[in-house]
Amino acid sequence: MKKNLMIGLLISGLFIYLALRGININDLAASFKEADYLYFIPVILVIVLGHYLRCYRWGIILESLVKYDQKRLFAIGSIGFMAVSMLPARLGEFARPYLVKQKSGVRMSATMATIIVERVFDVLALMVLMFMVLVKIDLPPIIFNTGITTLSVAFAVLLVLIFLAVKKDFSLNTIDIIVSKFPTRLAKPLKHLAHSFIEGLQILPDIKKTLYVSLLSFLIWIVIGSSAYVLFFAYGFKLSLINAFAITVIVALGVMLPAAPGFVGTYHFACVLGLKSFGIAKATALSYAIALHFLQMMPVIILGLIFLPFQKISLPGMIKNEEKEMEEEGLEG
Repeated sequence: MKKNLMIGLLISGLFIYLALRGININDLAASFKEADYLYFIPVILVIVLGHYLRCYRWGIILESLVKYDQKRLFAIGSIGFMAVSMLPARLGEFARPYLVKQKSGVRMSATMATIIVERVFDVLALMVLMFMVLVKIDLPPIIFNTGITTLSVAFAVLLVLIFLAVKKDFSLNTIDIIVSKFPTRLAKPLKHLAHSFIEGLQILPDIKKTLYVSLLSFLIWIVIGSSAYVLFFAYGFKLSLINAFAITVIVALGVMLPAAPGFVGTYHFACVLGLKSFGIAKATALSYAIALHFLQMMPVIILGLIFLPFQKISLPGMIKNEEKEMEEEGLEG
């Protein structure tokens, strides 16, 4: 945990420096002063809509393991996404599996498989959005190349996950044969982990649900891009919705790097890089990046903190127990 935090802080520190380099602080302050803060209200509403859609989509992916009503899904999802925002190196991704285990007894490795499926669909939808952008505007080569690499990896992972889910019996038998070569003390927990993980992939053989999740994933990124577009008006940018989608793609690729809690630094540098390529002054671009980051993080964190007391756990306790729960997953049997 401490090692991940240190790495994240170092990476964030580097990108904060790059984002701030060459900026006149007076120009940055003037940009904040000139922004029309009334536009923050619709931006927040759009962001909350996107958050609700994320929770709803996860519920569909999770149905093969356990079915929750929308109220509980929204509560667990809010706490989980809050943890992702507040913990370094995406350690918060373990929060939702932990909460599902606490509520329903489903193994964390099974729920973690649904998180991986969710992330793969996110990347694929994001890449569709990127190709829509490329029809209209040219992205910097580093962004295009990173996007293509990310798409290739995500597509390969999806194919592997689909194979594991569709050929469930074959996959389980193969895994059993492989792990049987290990010492019994190690083989039993590995077998339990692999079996429960594959159980968490069982949405993928359902073509109708898979297509529905794909559509929802694309819609989620359209909503996220729309929040960036609405904020353009607060700063008087003469940029289009396609420009907002481009910023969304660039930022999403940027925050895939390990970073400090809240993706500080990587988020801001990526956003500034994109806006500068559209002719926005660096100080104004950074002001916009800080505002957009704040508006996208705060509603999710506030919602998570609101629902946290009703789960009868504390945030420090959840963080402390995540690693313990994961260790238990590997020691059970």
